[in-house]
Amino acid sequence: MKKRYGSIIYIFFALLFAANARAQKKHVKQFEKIIGEAVKKAYPASVRMWGFDVQQNQRTSAQFSGVVVSADGYILTAAHTTIPGKNYKVFFPDGKECIALALGRIDNPKTPGMPDVAMMKITDNGVWPFAEMGYSGTLQPNEPCISISYPETLNQTLPTLRLGEVAEVKNKYGFIRSTCKMEPGDSGGPLFDYHGRVIGLHSAIDVAEDQNFEIPVDLYRKYWTALQQERTFTSFPDQPDSIATDPLAAVIQKENKQNNLHPDFKKAANKSIRGVKLVSTLKGKMQEVQGTLLTAKNNNGVTRQFVVTKLSLMGEEPKLVSNTGAEILIVSRDQPNDLALLEVKHTTKGGIDIEDVTADSALVQMGKMVYSAKADGQTLPSVLSSSLFGLAKQTSLPYLGAMVMFNSEPAQFSLIKPDGPASTAGIKVGDELVSINGKAITKASEFAPEILKLWPNDLITMSWKNERGTVSKTFALAEQHQPASNHPAEKFRGGKSARRDGFLHVFAHDGAIENSECGSPVFDFQGNFLGINIARFSRTCTLVTPAYLISKMIKQAM
Repeated sequence: MKKRYGSIIYIFFALLFAANARAQKKHVKQFEKIIGEAVKKAYPASVRMWGFDVQQNQRTSAQFSGVVVSADGYILTAAHTTIPGKNYKVFFPDGKECIALALGRIDNPKTPGMPDVAMMKITDNGVWPFAEMGYSGTLQPNEPCISISYPETLNQTLPTLRLGEVAEVKNKYGFIRSTCKMEPGDSGGPLFDYHGRVIGLHSAIDVAEDQNFEIPVDLYRKYWTALQQERTFTSFPDQPDSIATDPLAAVIQKENKQNNLHPDFKKAANKSIRGVKLVSTLKGKMQEVQGTLLTAKNNNGVTRQFVVTKLSLMGEEPKLVSNTGAEILIVSRDQPNDLALLEVKHTTKGGIDIEDVTADSALVQMGKMVYSAKADGQTLPSVLSSSLFGLAKQTSLPYLGAMVMFNSEPAQFSLIKPDGPASTAGIKVGDELVSINGKAITKASEFAPEILKLWPNDLITMSWKNERGTVSKTFALAEQHQPASNHPAEKFRGGKSARRDGFLHVFAHDGAIENSECGSPVFDFQGNFLGINIARFSRTCTLVTPAYLISKMIKQAM
């Protein structure tokens, strides 16, 4: 009898858990709809900017962000990005470009960086996409908020989305603190409420990823008239404007208590499939990385099991931590996508069926809620920050330590860095380049394209002529030296992945994936496998290799 009652209790709790999970999935879907509608309103008005000399037709400053808040082109941004009376080039997400004039800014020298308020005005004629201004005075703690701006290191023409909540309505310095992560280039960018209204402008960060400080939009309302002057105010202007009353104050207070705005993402995630952990020896050290387990059937109906992981973090003799005795074969390496395909000879439990993997790129949609399934069973919720895009080599360029003379024919070396690979190989200034990996080089313009095909640590065979004749050597290229930075944006836990660019197809989410967690699978809350985490690019951005590339790699191996 006791056994029977035990079974009944087990069934009861199993049903209760399933019902709870279904309810949470429903809340996630409703939350996605709310965020999607807010993004639709806010996105067109979120602009990228930089200083611009209209006479010389050239850029004069670093990139920053802003938001247009009126059809005639008033722009809100941060004071530390602008100088009154200077011109700035403005880029809209739809491709429109125009010139804006910096107007007033409030920047008190006694409190550097505060209050950091600035306004600009588009000088070109036109009717411009704009976002509604909200009210920062009626914000609620834990209220969802949205960032749409342009991180400089990612250097994309379209902005990225980050999702968070209002952690502090007003901190001791007068800023809003949000969990929407920022980094350089985002300065002056907008923070929106879940109705798509501007509630703050990005100003500063601290080291912790939840320490992001926003200028309250009510300051722009309060000093709207004064800010239309081309001047720097070193204290708050004497004649403030009326802020008015937020018509949605009562609605926001009521809605913020509802589950639709605060779904339990961890309960809504499917925990039956998780990443796997691999260990291997890389450069003489034990290296951990995660991977995604997939199963496929060959033409004879035999099931084969594969693990896809991040190639640059996989060394010699990889093993599954969960089953160190399982035989693993390295099937293929895809360096452009930084992928390694391994086959597990003795199949283990779980895995994603390759037949369920879709090539539908429409599933990769900015604003969709997703989660990363880590090897320890933990799920990390995040929001898709972008659609698919390409990312050229920036930090992944190989280092030769040599340059050729501009327009020289034949190509002649003009600079050799001491202790670089070229110098170590014996190449000297004045030597003539003959070939790279068997390809004849007849002029200087052919040099860079051949080098750009290669990666750090690749072997290169070069032939060159000197006073003694023709020399040919094979040697390894080095990694580019990355200068150290003391900026808080560079100090997040785990740091950036060493290989984080040079991808033809990736998309981004705002989850804080650590480098050793790359390779873990990413799903949406409808259960679709979207891809694997391939690199922690920056404080605000983790890159994902889309599922169709994973599927293609496996099918080619089959």
